[in-house]
Amino acid sequence: MNPLATAALLFVALLSPSCRLGAQTPPAAPASLSSPEFEAATIKHHNPNDTNLYSNAAGFMGSVGGRVFFGGPAKMLVQVAYGLQDYQVTGGPEWAASERFEINAVPSDNSPSRKIPIRKAEPTAEQRQMLQALLLQRFGLRCHFETKQGEVYLLTRGSKPLKFVAPENPDSDPRAIVYRRPTGMDGEAIGTNTTTDYLATRLSQYLRLPVLNQTGVTGSWDFHVDPIDPENQDVQTAVYSVVERLGLKLNRSRGPIQTLVIDHIDRPTLD
Repeated sequence: MNPLATAALLFVALLSPSCRLGAQTPPAAPASLSSPEFEAATIKHHNPNDTNLYSNAAGFMGSVGGRVFFGGPAKMLVQVAYGLQDYQVTGGPEWAASERFEINAVPSDNSPSRKIPIRKAEPTAEQRQMLQALLLQRFGLRCHFETKQGEVYLLTRGSKPLKFVAPENPDSDPRAIVYRRPTGMDGEAIGTNTTTDYLATRLSQYLRLPVLNQTGVTGSWDFHVDPIDPENQDVQTAVYSVVERLGLKLNRSRGPIQTLVIDHIDRPTLD
């Protein structure tokens, strides 16, 4: 099977019942698969005067035992729940992108997430499904997916040796960061316990287009590349430099771009 089609099938396998599949999207997993849910979840508006560390944080934060905190607008929650970038979510009312909420949630005792031993900056597949269920039940989310051909980047092997090493801590949360300095991006990057799939996702955030992983490189890795241009202000140049020095290559191409369209969403009942 074409690797792009395989990736799309894996993506739709985690869809919740609240999101319908567009006509151009590959078939979903069997409808009998049920989505896990949080045992308890509280939702409140963000209080800018709250001095609690979590209250002034944005995005997803996972704690030991699978506990979840999310801070941000509903549209960001949709991005986190479905593993999308902001440019892949469209539609919905203005408040869904501006009103900020705080969500604290706990999985059930028999949930695999309960066994998470460390803090995690990225949700697990099960936690994403629980967030999708929360969006359906508390926000009344209804949406559909559209898959269209558009501009993408292809991440492939380059001509240089790979600069990956075995992870120092294989139990740590994955990281892949191209550093931003006050003067711009100087080409320094670090990765810990990261996969090339995760690296592609992070690069797409910098490049503002999907990055499709076609490296064939499996496993988890650490890496570090030094800064090379302290005056660099160009994001694309910095990212290309990092990728090349890692032994990989980026090329512009055309490929499938999945977009989630919000058909309906309600303000949640607050706790």
